[in-house]
Amino acid sequence: MASGGGHVTAVSSYIAYARALNRLGWTPAEFAVAESFAVRLRGMLGRCPVAANGLPLVMAFPRCSSVHTCFMAYPIDIAFIDRDGNILARYENVRPWRMCSCPGAWAALERPSIIVSTPALQRVPA
Repeated sequence: MASGGGHVTAVSSYIAYARALNRLGWTPAEFAVAESFAVRLRGMLGRCPVAANGLPLVMAFPRCSSVHTCFMAYPIDIAFIDRDGNILARYENVRPWRMCSCPGAWAALERPSIIVSTPALQRVPA
């Protein structure tokens, strides 16, 4: 399986991300993986916390064991995961100008803390 090794790794990465998102309760979501230097550098900075389809934005940062929130306009939730999608550490409502780390983490996941959950059906007075 020499020619398909990279594909298998990519698939297993997405399986780990999906497993972690489900365990965190961060689904459904608009999901993006920050692979390039430019995307990793920008991260969630200046991005709308909700995608055009109405789903919250969740970003994955592979090969990442520390996250900063410098210059952020809103607090974020951060989770560090291992290669199998297990949650190693979770930080909620991390305000701007903070730093979180988890030595040994395989990846970091971020989402805006200001996500409003789907409102429950409410009885409207007649």
